[in-house]
Amino acid sequence: MKCDATDPVPLTTVVARGCSSGDRRVLSPGDRVGDYVVASLLGHGGAGAVYRVVPAEGGGAARALKVLHADLVSSHEAALRFAREVRAIGRIRHPNVIAVHDVGELPDGNPYFAMELLDGVDLRAHLAAAGRLSLDETLSILDPLASALSAAHAQAIVHRDIKPSNVFLADEGGARRVVLLDFGVAKLLDDSGPAITGSRQMVGTPAFMAPEQIRGLPTDQRTDVYALGALLYALLTGEPPFPATSALLPQLHLHARPPRPSARAPVEPAIDEVVLRALSKDPGRRQQGAAALLAELREAAGRAGLPSGAERLAVALHVEARADAAALEDAEPGLLDDLEAILPAAQAWLAERGFRAAVEAGHAALYVVDPGGFPGGERAARRSAIDAARALLGALEARPARDPRVHVALCLHAAPARFDGGAPAGGPLLDVAAWLPEGLPAGLFATAALLDLATAALLDGLGIEAAPAGAVARLYARALPAITRSR
Repeated sequence: MKCDATDPVPLTTVVARGCSSGDRRVLSPGDRVGDYVVASLLGHGGAGAVYRVVPAEGGGAARALKVLHADLVSSHEAALRFAREVRAIGRIRHPNVIAVHDVGELPDGNPYFAMELLDGVDLRAHLAAAGRLSLDETLSILDPLASALSAAHAQAIVHRDIKPSNVFLADEGGARRVVLLDFGVAKLLDDSGPAITGSRQMVGTPAFMAPEQIRGLPTDQRTDVYALGALLYALLTGEPPFPATSALLPQLHLHARPPRPSARAPVEPAIDEVVLRALSKDPGRRQQGAAALLAELREAAGRAGLPSGAERLAVALHVEARADAAALEDAEPGLLDDLEAILPAAQAWLAERGFRAAVEAGHAALYVVDPGGFPGGERAARRSAIDAARALLGALEARPARDPRVHVALCLHAAPARFDGGAPAGGPLLDVAAWLPEGLPAGLFATAALLDLATAALLDGLGIEAAPAGAVARLYARALPAITRSR
């Protein structure tokens, strides 16, 4: 599919509309525009419409033609923005910035410019389909994007609207090319022309907007660093730092500290510091450029130490809290409080023992320990997982204000997993539905896969005995009361 992604309307929306242009359509297929002939409408946004055009004389590449809406031609601000977008793109000339080929006016004075036509999908659609991206893929996108921004900053241009829909993943013969789009609100720091907005006017997209933009204060390249940090946060976690639909969104950017990325997704904690620094309220505390942000991210990924991509054997503990069905029909606050407290307590307990949260759904979660990064190796990690699981069960059974109608089921499993910078990112281990039996009763269980690995020698001395229970075996802790008291 084809798209000129400099237009703010995503390709998925254009396709869904059937390329309907509403009341602002000014060109029709077959119309002549300079050296081009209009083939079709690609989409339109608040400032202009974008068309697919082909050379009138044939033999050349198709282009995307952006035309300012006719009803905005008389708008001084709109005309200046349109001209400034062309100037900004023309000054950068970078392989990861959309290229402009021709500039002109329609007979009625409407300005237009022709740019390269891209085949692929924008980053917003890609992220929506993927949910979140691995650290490897995030770096593969951030690297060329940071290069494009550095080139823009070298030309005294601040983009001011970095967001997923303004990054395009072009498919060029099976190779991906990352392209930065839409310089419609860019600031030319060395521009001596008339101001487009008042000194206190806010421009940009609120979900990715720096505090100084929100206040309408002067902006510089560190403004783009903030937006790049917000974009990085969204790629790693699947969502921006603050809810885009919140009525308090501007105030959150101005005053609130975003949650650590590792608190929302399986992100290596070493990455947190880099992302949160980019999102500093004070521009002076951020990385001072896009290249510096990228360098810090790569360094943090290196400190994480574990190679990503390949699968290796790992151990997981599934923790599920549930309440008696009858009790939930008219549940009182104490029961609900007890039910809600179990997973946070389990996560805190397991984090101290090397487990990382991998999957969370309602009142169930999966925690993973990576033998590759565990002192003592695979055998020690498996034994530690069993020990941690039985100790966790003891601690949960002895929790304060325990409601007897709330139960906890735990299940250990071993399978290959893929790790991204030390965080679980995929593989059979994370496919919980494939190995976790339905209707698992309360207590501690282990799958046959784990018990095949957990030999008699591994179980010796742990004070547990295995008893079969279908696809899993219950692990009885003989010394459970003593363990509970010792914790």
